[in-house]
Amino acid sequence: METTNLTVTPTQRLLRGHRPRIQYSARATGARRMSLDRRFKAVCIAMTFAFLTGTHNRGHAEESILMTIGPRIGFSTTSTPLLGKQQKEDFRLYDVAALLRLPWHSQLGKSSWKLGTRLITSLGVIEGGGDAGLLATFVPDVALSGWNGLISLDGGLGIGLFSRSKFGVQDFGGLAQIVGTVGITFTPFTHGYAGFRVQHFSDAGLYGSDALGVDMYLLEIGYKF
Repeated sequence: METTNLTVTPTQRLLRGHRPRIQYSARATGARRMSLDRRFKAVCIAMTFAFLTGTHNRGHAEESILMTIGPRIGFSTTSTPLLGKQQKEDFRLYDVAALLRLPWHSQLGKSSWKLGTRLITSLGVIEGGGDAGLLATFVPDVALSGWNGLISLDGGLGIGLFSRSKFGVQDFGGLAQIVGTVGITFTPFTHGYAGFRVQHFSDAGLYGSDALGVDMYLLEIGYKF
């Protein structure tokens, strides 16, 4: 009757002995990464509020330069691209936006509707593909407002600055992106507003054919001055 050789070689013992340590190291690395992500988000939020709170004191002419300020939550999906190529990752955006008044505005005849120029500034965190980064935007736009400011439609084109260009498997190609936006805002209360906005980030071919942009859908609320 044959007997099976169950002898364990020193190499096998060595590999078995190190396996738990490798698993523990992977868990520890993951825990450290989660901790760093949380600290990163906290710093980003603190920087956002510090930056945007300071804009209120830039000066006063006939009206406050700072029109509104408030948080926004945005998302994207790989299944329904609005413009450009299909994305490779889903994204989430958490930021605070400040709306600044620009000089030009015009009343449309004797109606309650008027055109005005504004600057949308924002600072926050964008996440996608397991990675997170800072995102700041500066978007001049034109707004059509009516019914004593109850509703406002706007559109604009500006620039977005990322702290990183790659999220998971999706590469934006570079840190600077062109931002196109359209939005609708409702102001049912004297000092409160809510709105929905679409933002498209694109390099317009600046970084080559392999770079991808993203379409973000944003919900916003805030305080009106």
